Amino acid sequence: MVGILDNSGFHAFVRGDNLDEFICRLSTYKLIVTFNGASFDLPFLRKEFGELPAGFAHVDLRWVLARLGFKGGLKKIEHATGLARRGGLSDLDGRHAVVMWEMAQQGEDEALQTLIRYNAEDVASLPLLAELAVGEHSASTPMADTPVPLFPRFDCSTLPYDRSLVTYMTS
Repeated sequence: MVGILDNSGFHAFVRGDNLDEFICRLSTYKLIVTFNGASFDLPFLRKEFGELPAGFAHVDLRWVLARLGFKGGLKKIEHATGLARRGGLSDLDGRHAVVMWEMAQQGEDEALQTLIRYNAEDVASLPLLAELAVGEHSASTPMADTPVPLFPRFDCSTLPYDRSLVTYMTS
């Protein structure tokens, strides 16, 4: 599955449901922002779909933030920047995502709902990190007095997840 956050909100694309719609949506963007997308997301998508639509620029926040001294995974950087998540899914990581996908493939709908929420929380943190990165990188440039653009926000609390599944996976 893959999630997108844009000005119209969060959109989940799931294999076996609507994943084929993802490429059409991707072709409408001039810029995509990921975390570790150069190493994981884009190679995964190329394996799934073949060649991706041309015409978009890609910013991988993992490397942009590394130039500011923030290294590690997404959650580690969120903590280091003061943007740590709160809530029931904050202890999950990528290994849990794989397990949830496998559970979903076995027909456990709660696992898919929880995976979508987990993905949404990952995606929803990117605008905050992008704003931080733009602000920090422009601090000693002529752009320092220019307001940092605000990127789309998404309130993940509107998406359901299975608390008992999360407790089971993290205990």
